[in-house]
Amino acid sequence: MNTDAAQPDMVRLGHLMERYADGDDSVFDQLYELMAPRLYRFCLRLTMRAAEAEDCFQETFLKLHRARGTYAGGSSALHWAFAIARSVYLSRLRYWRRRPEQLGYREDVCQHEADTRADRTSPEDQIAAAHMLDIVTIELRKMSEKNRTAYVLLKEENLSAKEAAMLLGTNTNVVKQRAHRACEQLRAALHAAGWREYGTSAG
Repeated sequence: MNTDAAQPDMVRLGHLMERYADGDDSVFDQLYELMAPRLYRFCLRLTMRAAEAEDCFQETFLKLHRARGTYAGGSSALHWAFAIARSVYLSRLRYWRRRPEQLGYREDVCQHEADTRADRTSPEDQIAAAHMLDIVTIELRKMSEKNRTAYVLLKEENLSAKEAAMLLGTNTNVVKQRAHRACEQLRAALHAAGWREYGTSAG
């Protein structure tokens, strides 16, 4: 993700959220358009299953709407939404643990992400990317929620360690350690599968 290019949208998102927090419902469509893609992707990485991600995403927006009056102007609206999404996910996770079931996470997430890339790659690249994605998805699902979330926030969402620490209610060293453990787990799994480095297959 190009962080510099994303900054104007994040500033605009903050302004829209401030207006929405003040009761201006007319900005909801614009707010949703800017926030929804990244918020849904974050929910997908938390749940590792598209159907559950959709539920988490919808519940997050509902809670965001109900809590909009508590939004602190000047703070990151997206990071605030991430914090709500994680709270929703953890509540749902506790529910799932009381009612275990087969979630079918691997095929669901792999198919969802592979579909988004299919039009931009050659058949050979699609096969290689699907193989890597399969491994990464399985390993992400094996991780503790704390390590996975730290990895997603730092490595996929490009938050700083300070921003991630504030969102997770911990300190920067802990966030870095969790993300590092996640990276090491992914690297070991990819190496065992024949990938020397991220994005480079053994051959």
